[in-house]
Amino acid sequence: MDHDDPKPLPPEALREAARQRLGRGLTDISERTDADTRALVAELELHQEELRIQNEVLQQARDHLETARDRYRDLFQQAPMGYLILDDEGRIREANRAATELLAPGTDVTDQPLSAFVATESQDALHLHRRALTGAGKAHVVDELNLVGDGSSPRTVRMDTVAERNKDAAEARFRCALMDITERRRAEDQLRIAAHVFEDAGEAIVVTDAAGRIQTVNQAFTRITGYTSSDAMGVKIGRLLKSGRHSQAFYEEMWEGLNQRGFWEGEIWNRRKNGDVYPEWLTINRVDDNVGQPRYFVTVFSDISQLKDSHREVEYLANHDALTGLSNRNLFQDRLLQAIAQARRDGKQAALLFLDLDDFKTINDTLGHEVGDELLVEVASRLQEVVRDVDTIARLGGDEFTVILADTHTDEAASIARRLVATLARPFEVRGRSLRVTCSIGLALYPDDGEDADTLSRAADMAMYRAKADGRNRLRLYEPALHRRLMEDCSLEDALRRALVNDELRLVYQPQFDAGDPERLVGAEALLRWEHPERGAVSPGHFIPVAEKSDLITELGRRVEKILCEQVGAWRAAGLDPPPISFNVSPRDFREGEFATALFQCMTHHGIGADQLQLEFTEGTLTERSDIVHEEIRRLHRQGIHLAIDDFGTGYSSLVNLKRLPLAELKIDKSFVDGLGTDENDEAIARASLAMARALALRTVAEGVETPQQLAWLRAHGCDRVQGFLLAHPLEAEDFRAMLQGTRRAR
Repeated sequence: MDHDDPKPLPPEALREAARQRLGRGLTDISERTDADTRALVAELELHQEELRIQNEVLQQARDHLETARDRYRDLFQQAPMGYLILDDEGRIREANRAATELLAPGTDVTDQPLSAFVATESQDALHLHRRALTGAGKAHVVDELNLVGDGSSPRTVRMDTVAERNKDAAEARFRCALMDITERRRAEDQLRIAAHVFEDAGEAIVVTDAAGRIQTVNQAFTRITGYTSSDAMGVKIGRLLKSGRHSQAFYEEMWEGLNQRGFWEGEIWNRRKNGDVYPEWLTINRVDDNVGQPRYFVTVFSDISQLKDSHREVEYLANHDALTGLSNRNLFQDRLLQAIAQARRDGKQAALLFLDLDDFKTINDTLGHEVGDELLVEVASRLQEVVRDVDTIARLGGDEFTVILADTHTDEAASIARRLVATLARPFEVRGRSLRVTCSIGLALYPDDGEDADTLSRAADMAMYRAKADGRNRLRLYEPALHRRLMEDCSLEDALRRALVNDELRLVYQPQFDAGDPERLVGAEALLRWEHPERGAVSPGHFIPVAEKSDLITELGRRVEKILCEQVGAWRAAGLDPPPISFNVSPRDFREGEFATALFQCMTHHGIGADQLQLEFTEGTLTERSDIVHEEIRRLHRQGIHLAIDDFGTGYSSLVNLKRLPLAELKIDKSFVDGLGTDENDEAIARASLAMARALALRTVAEGVETPQQLAWLRAHGCDRVQGFLLAHPLEAEDFRAMLQGTRRAR
């Protein structure tokens, strides 16, 4: 360090001065008296003593100065705050240990510019700081200066600088004090973030003292409760918000959780300032002091009114039909189980009604889905007018409804069912139209007709189909004979599942011939046959309806496709040229939208062309509302597969459906062929069907031709093709192969 120190004469100079003065004194002694001599000697001695004292004082000053320098140096180096001395160019002349640790730990920073240790974003602040010092020559402070440090943990400092100018030096020097404020800034940032989170949080936050008196609240608290900060401050939170819906035991359990675990959370009801009671999700955390005693409680809660409303809406939609508001299949199953359980517990009866609208699809197809939907809503309203409040009405889909009658008996249930039939028989006014729709109802009773939900549902469903078969617009009760049939169907379904596994199914082929030239083979129909190892041959009239009511019909369809493609592929590989072979497809095969894709894959695998297969489906397929069904039919047509309507005249298809779909063939049902030549009504229907087919440019095939008279009539009226026992019975695969080898094909 540089300081202005006193400069005493060296000892040699002092001795030389004394000798000179002594010489002068000796010269003068001769000229003086003895008294003068003694006085002069005394003066010299005094002067020598003064010199000695002066030297001692100077030595003491040097010692004190050295001690002061050492102390200053120790204080400078050991100080916790960083200190720098800079020249007027900003270079570091001196730096204590703390400053070095801040700027560049473990390195010598002297003779380097301070700017080399300052981060880029703080260079402007440092430059302005130096300009302020140079211009004013006074102390100046830069509040925040970011340093580079060692690169791993940059520091932030506050720098106080004082400018000083030595009297003997032309250049200015600057004394700088560096205070590390990194942690303080970090803490301030955290506090700002916490304050921001506190104020802008979506959840209400309340801090109370140990007694529950509110100390502070955020904006969300005011938004949710309506109480301002001034309303709440110092008030006990329980007295302010308590709804009165919870018991004392509830709050005791809450405090027990707080005392044992230090927190509690759960759903609670509180009251707003305007008196409204609302649900909230509440979390309370206890904050203890240094000795483990509660000091504060931090309460966080959110209004879950909308969430609960949404849950209720989702639950409602999950359990109710979107169109009519009635229970859907999910809720129906739950209510039926409850009704059976209650009836079993009380030793009483419960009734289940299956209700299906008659001819609804005709209205839906002719007037449009919008009219059909409005009609269903009106039907639901009328059903609710008849049944009791304790009963459940459900819409299972389409025009199928169910009614669960709890705690009832046979006569009462039958009476309600008859009132339903009569109520729905009255005309409906929909969009200015007077519509008539009737219903068929099947009734089954617990426990007589079924002791579980599945059995009871099947019984009611079977009774409903019996009502339709008996002429519709009526009620039919489940009967023991139907129960036996149900058991038989269950047994048959199980056997059919095993048949699929055990390969008990096969195809036979019903040849089709040119009606004008019965010796010419023009096609064939593949028919499914089942040979049970114990029951023998099972009629398709028995197992197909059972499969239709379960998921087996789709599996049967896939099996038919596989067998047919394998056999046609084998015949072609053997050099044979089979005619187009048709096979029946259930309406349910189309509903999933995957039928066409699966069929094309099977055909490709076996090398079958689209001209070698033809699909037959009943009129019921055309009345399906699903756009998926119609799109599947169009996909098949686009791939070149011919489509045929089977059993024409026995269903409820409309001319609109026949016109808009890409059909190639119309098959006249055997029931109308039987009376040809003998029954005028059958002849009229057959004649009309043939005429309509010609108008729509459809090929015609007559099924079940068994007499020459029938064949002659069909030839005379322009039928294109015929099939039946008169010309050929259904043939096993090997027999049909033999026919292919020896029969003339149509070209």
